[in-house]
Amino acid sequence: MSLLAVLHRFIPVLVLLLAQLVLLATPNVAIASANENRQKDLNTVSIGVVADNEPYSSFGANGTEGFSIDVLNEIGRISGLKMVYRVGSWSDIFAAFQRGELDAVDEISWREDRAKKMLFTRPYHIRQTIVMHDTRRPLPPINSLEDLKPFRVGSLKDIYYSSVLQEAGLETTEYSLQPEMVQALSFGWIDAIIGPEVTLNYFARQKGFVNLEVASPAPLNGQDKEDFRIAVALDQPDLHTKLDNALGQIDPQWLEKLRIRWQEFGGRPLSSTQFELSPSQKATIRQQGPLRVGLMRDYAPLSFDNEGKVQGLTVDVLSRIADLTGVRIVPVVDQWHNLIELFKRGEIDVMANISDSPERRSFARFTAPYHYVSVVGFSRSPDKRLNSTADLEGLKVGYGTGIFYEDALKQHVGDNAIAFSDQASMFIALQNGQVDLVLAALDNGNHWLREMGLYNLHIAGELVLSDQTVREDLRFAFRSELEPLVPIFNNALSAIAPAQMRVIENRWLGAALINPASTNTITLTETEQAYLESQGHKLVFCANSNWMPLQGVSGDGAHTGLASDLLNHLSERLSVEFEHYPTQTWPEALQALTNGQCDLLPAVPASDTLDKNPNITLTEAYYTLPTVVLGRIESPFFRSVTELHGKPIGVSNHAAWVKDLNLQYPGLDLTQHASEQDGLRKVQNGELYGYVGTLATTSLLLQELEINDVRVIGRIPMDTSLAIAVNEKDPTLAALLEKALATLNAAERNEMESRWLALALEEKVDYTLLWKLLAVALVVFAVLVYWNRKLRRLNKELALANHKLAEISTTDQLTGLGNRTYFEQTFETLFDACRTTQTPYLVAMIDADHFKHINDEWGHEAGDTCLIALANILKSHYSDSNSEIVRFGGEEFVIFSEVSNEMLAKQQLEILRSKVENMKIAFETHTIKLTVSIGYCCAAPQANSLPQQWFRAADRALYDAKDAGRNRVMQRMPT
Repeated sequence: MSLLAVLHRFIPVLVLLLAQLVLLATPNVAIASANENRQKDLNTVSIGVVADNEPYSSFGANGTEGFSIDVLNEIGRISGLKMVYRVGSWSDIFAAFQRGELDAVDEISWREDRAKKMLFTRPYHIRQTIVMHDTRRPLPPINSLEDLKPFRVGSLKDIYYSSVLQEAGLETTEYSLQPEMVQALSFGWIDAIIGPEVTLNYFARQKGFVNLEVASPAPLNGQDKEDFRIAVALDQPDLHTKLDNALGQIDPQWLEKLRIRWQEFGGRPLSSTQFELSPSQKATIRQQGPLRVGLMRDYAPLSFDNEGKVQGLTVDVLSRIADLTGVRIVPVVDQWHNLIELFKRGEIDVMANISDSPERRSFARFTAPYHYVSVVGFSRSPDKRLNSTADLEGLKVGYGTGIFYEDALKQHVGDNAIAFSDQASMFIALQNGQVDLVLAALDNGNHWLREMGLYNLHIAGELVLSDQTVREDLRFAFRSELEPLVPIFNNALSAIAPAQMRVIENRWLGAALINPASTNTITLTETEQAYLESQGHKLVFCANSNWMPLQGVSGDGAHTGLASDLLNHLSERLSVEFEHYPTQTWPEALQALTNGQCDLLPAVPASDTLDKNPNITLTEAYYTLPTVVLGRIESPFFRSVTELHGKPIGVSNHAAWVKDLNLQYPGLDLTQHASEQDGLRKVQNGELYGYVGTLATTSLLLQELEINDVRVIGRIPMDTSLAIAVNEKDPTLAALLEKALATLNAAERNEMESRWLALALEEKVDYTLLWKLLAVALVVFAVLVYWNRKLRRLNKELALANHKLAEISTTDQLTGLGNRTYFEQTFETLFDACRTTQTPYLVAMIDADHFKHINDEWGHEAGDTCLIALANILKSHYSDSNSEIVRFGGEEFVIFSEVSNEMLAKQQLEILRSKVENMKIAFETHTIKLTVSIGYCCAAPQANSLPQQWFRAADRALYDAKDAGRNRVMQRMPT
């Protein structure tokens, strides 16, 4: 019989038998299929991972991710195995592994009883259990559980070491979830928590609780460590070998970086993405003028006005974006409700402290978030808790006007929702019992508690509306017309490395709570302590004897005024005695400091002191004086300074801001006066329309001179900042005073202000004349007190007048160069870039020689022609993109630039000087010759360098050039 015939006979039988086998096997199809697939692909490993064990493993929008997942993926890469994850609870995946449905299970610890049933790899991670505390309320050293008994301690419910805590007699508050436990610690509900280090740090960082740190390992009698391994079935030794060998090949440094990446940054790459603008985006930036960016003035630590300088986390992020993109920023600082209205009207371009919401998308285009903030309630009761919307019922709730959750809040609490236009007033209302609860961003609320000393207020919990926890997603919002800038900002935000962002967050969110009992002490270095001992704990000061109520000298020689109170506070902090060295005039006091006859001047106007006295160093400003215009009582209040153009306005020739006033408002008809008394008298008799002075000093003079028909008629946005001056050869003293000034709290500052700048308005009233002047005096005093209190809050709002934003220009109208405003916005930014890259930074001060002679000889029009010609030479000589040129004022120009070679920088300046010298300027029938003196500083900034050192050195070098005969280039190095 042939083979074909045999096959023909038996094939039907074989088919029938196979069909019966298939039918019999149907109940086990799933298992057989799984086994068959496993046999077909021996390189596939099914492995169980826990679904909700962040940051080790979790399942969400991005799929399965976490520290352990990255480790498993690396094992797969090394071994060639394909990992297939089954995600579930620990009990589910472990049961599936025991049933043989999974090849392996992850995140399992070795135990002797388990080792009999499965094979364990070497550990790839040791999970340390720790005690975590809030560094604002630090724990003492923790060596045993006994050390924790005086404190409120939180732990997880049914955790494996619960019995150890109970046996030690430690009572704990139990939490179901670790994020709840972390939040309770940050909110001050408990003093410490016990849990896994990586996990607790991860949740703390995700929530922005940067003050939560590890206090110590948990003293759990040897139960403080868990080993993370992979377990496989006993019958799969080959798989165990592959996994274990692959683990052995992983670099321990790679594992450590991976741990940090997940613990600190939620898995984001440690390095930044490459940032590069497309050609069209570069064109957009080139065509875009300066961006007017709205920043809240009272939203610390995110953005706030600090003595006229806007600072905070948002500002640092914005500066980083500006560095990356090259876009120019003009900050506009005000209350939220004013900024949002200006934004809607198109008077500012960008909102910086804003959250996305559907109703805002009609007029705004949002970037991705740059920071998340918890919205919490603050209460007078330490026991008040917010767990749901129902907890708001019956409470008067304060909130910020125009906040994104305003409508939703009103739906739940109705008329009990009370809006406040500024944060400080809201917290004062809570303190005084006018509201029961206030809602604020966690970081901002904690700031106000510290700033105002409100240590009897407590966090009640996160705001919950309609069963949703409310969080602020802070973004940048653009006007609709500027939508092309949104992807540029998004790319820049992505290019900020997580480590860089963490530095910014730690800088602004890591400020410790100030203990009221310790505000009068500071920590001194050995050098600082030695300095005070060398001085015998005595410091000598000079003072302006006639500048009340700021400072003065009484008939018996006693120092008085606001500065005297300041020295009393500093005396307590530094444990020193201040001794007065008498001088007759203010110039004598300045000279005495330069000569070393006194150590410091306690109240110095910061504006031009360095310009006129290069041997003096100033501390940071500690007080700012509003600048006002006083006019006759019938004169109307002005809305804009331009309304004063053409009217005779008086000003003291000693005022710190006279030069800037002439520069910023050339339309003013200013006349200088030797004394404020003379100026105010001329206003009274009608010779002057108004007089410009500080609110504090002019208010007191009105009383002393018994002038009752002159009042404040408006404000000049050019205020005087007070600082302490020391000799530049005494940097240790400057550092000591900076430390002491930094510890002054709001209560102390308010006390000084109230004593000298408010009550002074009443102390010297002649009550024998009160019956004659009562009606007028009440008006004058009411106006002055109003301005004293209100204008203090409006300090340094240069961009706004009566809630209306004037157009902000950064260009000098005569020359087309940048002006003083542009200088202030870019000078430090370029310096910071050079400091980062260790590139030489050039600052050159250029002054036209004998320029007054040109104006006197041929007139101001000729002078303008010369300035335009000089500006054109500067622009053509420094045409590269790394150089900035500004007209600093009058005939003075500043160049600041990133340079590649210090010698080349000097050569370029010499060539510039020569070009100017050989230039012939045609004016009418005349030919005018011009020379310039140049002082410069050029060096690579170090990590601790300050831009002011470069500017000061260049300024002094300019004086050297003038003293040496002019028409030359001189250099000084930063000191």
